[in-house]
Amino acid sequence: MLNVPEVSTTRNPQAYHCTFHGLSGILTKPADRVLFLEPESVAVVTLTEADYPALVVLGEVAPAMAQYVADMAAGGYAAIACARQN
Repeated sequence: MLNVPEVSTTRNPQAYHCTFHGLSGILTKPADRVLFLEPESVAVVTLTEADYPALVVLGEVAPAMAQYVADMAAGGYAAIACARQN
């Protein structure tokens, strides 16, 4: 039986898509603070524990962005959907 070595990745800071009080944005923790960044208004909010119930963390930004780029390189969503084998 083979052992698979554990690979640890240290990516700092990590960023996640999220919603906070109905606003879509990015959640990150660059140091000892948790920040919510709202891209449309360029607002940055430092979150406290009292804010956590209003926060919905979705997926990590890096894999989602990588999938988006791969989809666009393949011609976009319509091209991918129409080219699938039935």
